[in-house]
Amino acid sequence: MAKETVKGINKLLKKLSTMGDKAVKGIDQTTETVITEIALNARAGAPKNIGKLAQSITPLKVGDLRYQVQVGESYGAYVEFGTGAKVQVPAEFQDMANKFKGGNVGTFEEGLKSIKDWCRNKGISEDAAYPIFISILNKGISPQPFLYPAFVKGREQYLKDLRELIKQLVK
Repeated sequence: MAKETVKGINKLLKKLSTMGDKAVKGIDQTTETVITEIALNARAGAPKNIGKLAQSITPLKVGDLRYQVQVGESYGAYVEFGTGAKVQVPAEFQDMANKFKGGNVGTFEEGLKSIKDWCRNKGISEDAAYPIFISILNKGISPQPFLYPAFVKGREQYLKDLRELIKQLVK
């Protein structure tokens, strides 16, 4: 079972779902709307070279009243949290980040090719790709959070929307 990311939300959703079909439908619509906004904000905040990372960010229904934002590119976590000595992970994302710790997202050759592509897109000589890549491997890359800021914003909106839903349901 996924870790609860909004404190007290499971208890609240369980209580709301006892209020009948109208409540369940309202919760589902509210959750879907907010998760879609989180995905859109994450896409907007994702760093872009050719846009593959941003394009891979999608909202996904994973169960009854349960949604998540999926980042389809394997390197997404490394962009979000950084690498090597530069890793920075918000406490509430620690479990998620640990899944990627020490992971391998490709071969040396694939990494070097990606840096060459990046150099071409930025108008930098491809001769610089090898030293840039070696520097990344030795020093790491700084985090460029896109999902966490979108999550924090969405969480605030979600709680406001659920409070509004409760007001409507108890009228």
